[in-house]
Amino acid sequence: MHEDTSRLVSRATDALIRSMAGDEAPQWRLTLEGYAELFARASHVAAAELQRSRAEVAARPDLAPEAAGEWRPKLRRLLEADPGAAERLGDLLRRLDAPAPEGTANTVDGGVSGGVVVQARDVGGGVGDTIQGDRIDRSGATAGRDVIGVQYNGGRDR
Repeated sequence: MHEDTSRLVSRATDALIRSMAGDEAPQWRLTLEGYAELFARASHVAAAELQRSRAEVAARPDLAPEAAGEWRPKLRRLLEADPGAAERLGDLLRRLDAPAPEGTANTVDGGVSGGVVVQARDVGGGVGDTIQGDRIDRSGATAGRDVIGVQYNGGRDR
């Protein structure tokens, strides 16, 4: 294996295992999607294997070297079979090394079927209390991209 490829595989494996062992869901999502995409036609299989490896490493951090031993040859074979994958992998590593964006990121991971997702700055009160303040009521709404609901501004409908 070419030395540059070997170095890239080593960096990529280290970044993958670091993300598996980390607690940051947005970073793991970026890692998972990026690595799975590298495997093109088998991305769904790679994503499932990455999730399995991460679950093992999260539950038992002592398994990190075993996961690295599993993914290092997979990445090496990928780069040998697909020369364009090296550039995509390098791009992914640069994105993973980029500082996290400032501000707040809200994520709903998984589907919400028949449930309610509430996004608010302050929520107070208890059972039987009325919600006060600005909000968007999305109960019963299904949305692909745009927010759908009724906006309340201090009790005044808009």
